[in-house]
Amino acid sequence: MKKKLFTLLLLFVSALLALPVLAEARKEVGPQEAHSYPFHLTQALIARSKAGQSVRGTGTYLGKGILLTAAHNLTDERGRLLAGQTVRSYNAQGTEVFHTGATANPYHLPAGYRGYEDLRKDLGLIEVASSLGLPVGQQELKLAVYTQAQKLVGKRVSSMGFSSLTRPPYTQASGQVLAVETDGTLTADLELVEENSGSPVFLDGEIIGIVTAVTEECRGQSSCSQATITPLTPELKKELLDPAGIQARLID
Repeated sequence: MKKKLFTLLLLFVSALLALPVLAEARKEVGPQEAHSYPFHLTQALIARSKAGQSVRGTGTYLGKGILLTAAHNLTDERGRLLAGQTVRSYNAQGTEVFHTGATANPYHLPAGYRGYEDLRKDLGLIEVASSLGLPVGQQELKLAVYTQAQKLVGKRVSSMGFSSLTRPPYTQASGQVLAVETDGTLTADLELVEENSGSPVFLDGEIIGIVTAVTEECRGQSSCSQATITPLTPELKKELLDPAGIQARLID
């Protein structure tokens, strides 16, 4: 099944930014809710390359100075990091919360990540510093790795994410996992909007993956009724989460 990434390349669609999208199955994350756990940890993400290209997506602060997002928010179509890139994240009030710090290489991608078509490995971590002086020493969210993805089928999951194409920009949705695809990704009836790429997917209070793409029938549309989820896997845990000191429990 072909997929379409749902990151917005600002250079090519600036004309769309004035056209709000009404996503029927998504609802507003209200001001009070946006300040509560875990909503306050998900933020709008803007990555800017040295060449001036900007990409909007969604990121979630896991704690320990680590921001979780989709790998394709940080790379070109072949999976190469954009030269001279900086990343900043913003909360629902538009306040900058995190930014890439002084680390020489703050971006961490799975080994062998091949780019936009490699949805099974479409997960990235960013080392960040707090723009508000927030403590970054502890893990803020729980993560779970299902070693048998088929057990997720039929489960009801939820997600929250940012998009400059919606009013308000911070929305949430819930839906059911419908299938495990041949590439190991999940399909869920979870409505999403452009720039939701990288949004966390929760099951029973734990992150089990992130939103990364939509199906081919939604090409050319600003929203879609089904989402592709890149699930956390034992391989991603070993390659990315463990070295970053982010704990995730294994569920057989």
